[in-house]
Amino acid sequence: MGLLNRFNKEYTIQYHVIEREKIIETDRLIIRASDHTTARKKADNMLRKEYGRTQYKIEWVQRF
Repeated sequence: MGLLNRFNKEYTIQYHVIEREKIIETDRLIIRASDHTTARKKADNMLRKEYGRTQYKIEWVQRF
């Protein structure tokens, strides 16, 4: 675990939950991943599990 975590970086992902073409929630996730694309995919999978058929949109992914 220690060796792999050295190469992972923290990414902040901001997303909107959309219902009936209206934004009902805006929030951020913090995800540890090796790169930008992996962080976005992890966030997408987490949001799909949490919100199911409800639409959501990932606004941005940023590394701090």
